[in-house]
Amino acid sequence: MRLCRRRYHFPDNPHLQDPSTANARPPLLFVHGSYHAAWCWAEKWMPYFSSHGFNTYAVSLRAQGNSDCISNEKDTPVVVAGTLDSHCQDLGDLIAEFPKAPVVVGHSFGGLILQKYLSCMKDESEGSSGLPQVAGTGFVCCVPPSGNKDMVFRFIKKDLWASIKITYGFVFKSFQKSLDAARELFFSDDLPQEDLERKRRRKGYKAVPAMVPLPAPPAHAPPAFVLGGEDDKVVDIEAVQELASVYKVKPIILPKMAHDCMLDTRWEQAAIELERWLLETVLPATK
Repeated sequence: MRLCRRRYHFPDNPHLQDPSTANARPPLLFVHGSYHAAWCWAEKWMPYFSSHGFNTYAVSLRAQGNSDCISNEKDTPVVVAGTLDSHCQDLGDLIAEFPKAPVVVGHSFGGLILQKYLSCMKDESEGSSGLPQVAGTGFVCCVPPSGNKDMVFRFIKKDLWASIKITYGFVFKSFQKSLDAARELFFSDDLPQEDLERKRRRKGYKAVPAMVPLPAPPAHAPPAFVLGGEDDKVVDIEAVQELASVYKVKPIILPKMAHDCMLDTRWEQAAIELERWLLETVLPATK
């Protein structure tokens, strides 16, 4: 098996600026999770943060969106997205192109990739080698370092039938065919039907294999932000609390928030919380 050339896809969005553009604030780089791509940030969050003074970027990881897939020797696409290591290297190559270290925000499985990235990030104070540094890390509705296993058992204990439907939805990608399944997994009950239909059609390929548990963040890890939703059917509150405890921060749990917090009905509430953290924690440290 060989890997095709890496390609980073930035959506055709008027709020995007060139990575070489200098800005007093650190740029924001958004990393999607499984079955998503860069498009999931372009509709709401990228315009929001761009209008509030941030250069915003999003990446489609390998085999997602318009980025290259893994192929076999006969150039037949294999619809898996690679490994945590390959995604981390791809992010490192991209981050190296920025004129200043970005704040990287990961959603769902993208947050697990970001956790792995931090474990491989160089410590410039010691002159170590590794992946380029980042100015901050945001984890929204993210898989914790222990992975999915404990969450699955908790969901089964709380509601066996709901757990079966969610597992079925991910294994058989029923959300790509059923609006009800898409809403069940990713969105709130009050998301308008037309919005749900548009978002459902854009779901992508399956998740990468993950080697968990992941190590705790290194001492030179940047400030972290952790947010979750009360109504998240994919990442429960206990998982959000676990992640926050590892990064020694207080988690933000938003009521009536589903898994796709950047697209859901109350997306702006999540964006406001992230912006507040950027202004109060990250910006003072980067001046």
